[in-house]
Amino acid sequence: MKISYDAVVGAGANEYYGTIIVSNLRYEDNSKVTVNEYLAFNFNSPANLDSTAIQPSYTSWVTGGITVETSQLSDGVYNATATLSYTQPYTMQPADQITIGINGDVVSSPDTWLNSFVFAADQPPAIEGTLTCTCPPAPNPALSSVTPTLTLQQGSNIVTIPLQYGKTSNTQVAQGTYSVTANPVSTSDQTVIAPLVADPSTVTMVAGQTTYLTLAFGAVETYCALDISIASLTGLATETLQVTVTDIQTSQTLASFAARTNSLTSLRELPASGKARVTIKNVALNDVNYSFEIPNVKLENTLLTLTIDDSMVTSAGVPTSGYVKLPIDVTAAQAVDRDIELRLIGDSMNYVQTVAAKTGKTSFPALVQPGNYSVTASDFINSSVVYVVDVPSQLSVAKDGSTRLEMTISPSANLAVRGFPNYLCFGGCTDLVPSNEADFVEARTTSLFDYAGTDGAGDANVYLTDDMQTRATISLARSVEADLGNVQPVLPVLVSYTCNLSLGDTPTQLANADAHAHSFANYILALNIANEAIDHKHPVPAGFIVNPDFLGACQQGNYGPTYAMPVRAPLQTALDHWSISAAIPSDITDTIAGYVLAVNWLTRTVAPAVTFGWQINLWGVGYSEWIYQDDIDPAQMAQQTADYVVDLGVYSGPYTPDFLAIDRYEADDFTQRAYVNGYCYGPREWNRYFDFCKAVSRALKLPVMPWQIPASRIPTTTDPVAADFDSQHWGTGGSCLLGDPAIGSDYHNVNPTILALQFPSAFQQYMGKSVTDMFIRSEPFDISNPLYGDFPLRGIFTILLGGGATTGIVAAIGNPEPWVRQKLNAYMNNPISFNQ
Repeated sequence: MKISYDAVVGAGANEYYGTIIVSNLRYEDNSKVTVNEYLAFNFNSPANLDSTAIQPSYTSWVTGGITVETSQLSDGVYNATATLSYTQPYTMQPADQITIGINGDVVSSPDTWLNSFVFAADQPPAIEGTLTCTCPPAPNPALSSVTPTLTLQQGSNIVTIPLQYGKTSNTQVAQGTYSVTANPVSTSDQTVIAPLVADPSTVTMVAGQTTYLTLAFGAVETYCALDISIASLTGLATETLQVTVTDIQTSQTLASFAARTNSLTSLRELPASGKARVTIKNVALNDVNYSFEIPNVKLENTLLTLTIDDSMVTSAGVPTSGYVKLPIDVTAAQAVDRDIELRLIGDSMNYVQTVAAKTGKTSFPALVQPGNYSVTASDFINSSVVYVVDVPSQLSVAKDGSTRLEMTISPSANLAVRGFPNYLCFGGCTDLVPSNEADFVEARTTSLFDYAGTDGAGDANVYLTDDMQTRATISLARSVEADLGNVQPVLPVLVSYTCNLSLGDTPTQLANADAHAHSFANYILALNIANEAIDHKHPVPAGFIVNPDFLGACQQGNYGPTYAMPVRAPLQTALDHWSISAAIPSDITDTIAGYVLAVNWLTRTVAPAVTFGWQINLWGVGYSEWIYQDDIDPAQMAQQTADYVVDLGVYSGPYTPDFLAIDRYEADDFTQRAYVNGYCYGPREWNRYFDFCKAVSRALKLPVMPWQIPASRIPTTTDPVAADFDSQHWGTGGSCLLGDPAIGSDYHNVNPTILALQFPSAFQQYMGKSVTDMFIRSEPFDISNPLYGDFPLRGIFTILLGGGATTGIVAAIGNPEPWVRQKLNAYMNNPISFNQ
């Protein structure tokens, strides 16, 4: 029997926040509702929420744990299913209430939300209708073993329905309006495909009612499938070959790709008749010209295999009169058991040589044609250490044989950072609500971060007696780790201020001795709490990022290492407050450099087991808009910041930190917090940001952590983008970082509402007039694949996603859709190891 209820909007509600109060639960015949184990209910909300939003108030205290599952149905509409467990059987009273706090507008159209509730006692709420459809018989014998499917989508809620040929299916689907995609049926090699058509293309499901859908197959399509296998070709093991497949009759390019030897490339949905020509671009290497004669392929409705072997390759040496020997001088800081591929790229001939990573002399195996060449040699990783290989970018080989090519090999960042796994990993911001735990587990995260203390910025006006934020962050990390089966550590990372220059007015903040004393003491408290979490499984109990914006603000203000500020007295006050008898070293002076040394010393003295690092900003050089400017090399700006870090002695001395965090700006690009402040990056800018990270790592020989990186994605033309889309937290960071084939290399795949976004006039000289300009500026681009593939070579050991109001991993902050969590979960199946 259906449960009736009363619902009203609570007093004081406005367009930004309100409560819904539900009471007087009873059956339709006015009989009382008795709950034995749990009460479940489903409803719609104008904003995402979690279990902390549900507050029951009963005549007797009988409610236990609360869980909430949500999905986004459309712009500004979320569906939630809540479950309230009961500690004992209970009969609902008219005065019993359930209050739901919602960070959204419940007053503009209250009936939309108040009338959406469906309740059930000791069973799931009856919110499903029946979708009935009959699948036609298999349209082709080759497809008889293929299972047809329908995909229903309502916002982020996706339902896949398997069908059976010639049979009627009745599927229970939650109420709501869904778009319907009838998926084509295809053989595994895609040689036979039949489109499946559904009518209508949108269905509205009503609880307890049946909705009918008509299905039909379109005309069967037949294709040829071609696997091109490139064997081990003599002399070409080092080369990437450029392959083109062309329809002989129409001259249409059917496929074009790059491939190495000993590889297989699968081409699908080629014409099922005719002939194709396969060509490989000629290769000129080490004074030998290689050409390819590949037999034409007769295209058929089947899977074909073409193997390219030595019999199809013709090699011919070139006359080398006047060519010269080119010696290679290698200088390595230390010998490494590694071979490096060194390549000269010329107008008519290329040369390649494998060089051992140790000091010595060698030469190219072939005589080299005099002329101008580009020179390439890749950096490499050995036992977690990045090795930088320096060669001249251009080389002019003289006719008299006097030219020598010099190569230097030097160690840079060690990516094995204490507390983090020995592979490229991801973490994210937490707001410490209960739903965070499941989100981090779904993403298989290796770290999570939050701000220490009460105000999150050092609590400069008070001596804290406890730090529940730090305790809760450590506890959450341990719970996530346990949920993941203890197969990987999950490091809690705390952001801690002992001087908060994020407030601005740098001279005043630097001069405030009382604030320093309080914040030093509160940092000691957080470190002590971390020490309490040390056990045999967690020798590194926590990580700390110290003093965000400090280095950037001081660099921007041109405050040098000798700039005076109180350090020793407030530090001693903090030590005395916690009865710490350690003597402050004499080289800790009342200067900015002394303050930096004090933070490092304090960390290593109070909690030597923690891992920690400072933070720098893009804008430390004076402004951040340089990232849009073509005439500025990110390495130039990185060097300025690195020089400042060196001047302050941040990473020198006996108390050296473990890593360096690098901040862009914590805001999703297509929100006003970002683009109104000059931050809206396209693929080009994200590449330049990570180039900046690489250059900083190279200059300081430090492992770096991109921090507070927005993980929002770019909406496609089919995503529900509102006219006022600010609250939806769209952006580019996640798409570029994690890869987004739905956007790929064509900005026309971006939702037109987003493309039309106009930038503030103050930043149009940098950013362009609109998002369309931003993408055009990035062309050619392709974000089908993730950017993170070469991050270890850039010195990047981990990436921390999101922020207090920015999309990261958890649904409670930013965009609630599972896109990021699914991407990270898939990445963890094969993370990028540092043991290369």
